[in-house]
Order: sequence, then structure tokens, then C-alpha cells
Amino acid sequence: MALAHQEEAVRAKLTDLVEIVVLRAYRCKDREYVRVARAVDSADLRGRLDRAVDSDSPWARCHAGYVLWLLDRPGVPNTPHVWRAWVAGKAAALM
Repeated sequence: MALAHQEEAVRAKLTDLVEIVVLRAYRCKDREYVRVARAVDSADLRGRLDRAVDSDSPWARCHAGYVLWLLDRPGVPNTPHVWRAWVAGKAAALM
């Protein structure tokens, strides 16, 4: 699924999938969708993620923010350590 060269219809469905994942409560392995987000990165996806960052849902704000942060940093690996460090940094910044 996380191939960079997908047909437009497939890219649209994968973009929908990434949006669905970031809008729901975080589940184990959700951060794996960053690979898909990186493969289908676009203005449309970033717009959806920006809207999720501004949503009323703390889950959506956190998860979408993380995905956007990683999209801006393609060299940063998507590891549990990076996720925990990002979440801890966001929590500290909110206090």
C-alpha cells in the first residue's frame, strides 16, 4: 500500500484511509500509517491533516500533528521511540 507511484483512484482511497486513522482514537500500530501518508503526501492530505489538528478531538490533534511533523521530516524514522518522544514533547509544550 505504501508505494510512491499509485493510480489516482488508489491514492485517493489511501488518503481517505490516512484521514480515517488520524480521526479515530489511537490504536496499536496506527503510527504505521505514516508510511502510507508519506507515499501519498499531497496538498489534499496535508489540508485534511491540518483540519484534524484543529479538531475538537485530542486524539485527532495528536495523531494528525505527528503525521504532519513526520511528513515535514522525511529522514526521521517512524519508530516507537520517535512517537513517544514526540508525544512527550507535545505534552510538555502544553503545560
